[in-house]
Amino acid sequence: MTRSEFGYFCAGVAAGALGHKFYPQLKEQLGPYMAGAMVFAQQAFGDAMKDALATVDSMQKAAEPVGAEFFGVRPAAAAPAAGAEHAAA
Repeated sequence: MTRSEFGYFCAGVAAGALGHKFYPQLKEQLGPYMAGAMVFAQQAFGDAMKDALATVDSMQKAAEPVGAEFFGVRPAAAAPAAGAEHAAA
């Protein structure tokens, strides 16, 4: 750890200690601003999640074989049982 990194670490510890000491007063004064910021952050996170899910869906769709929607898998009930053609003979 360099001297400058140690200085940043100590400054962060001091800022955290002061923030903890004055937290009730800061919470009272900054409460309305923080509530607005939280609403904005929730909306931004929701939009980011929608975009991420759309990207994942498009990637999964691109990974499907060509014609997969046309040549879909038959349901298990419609598929003949193994050995059924020999039993009928």
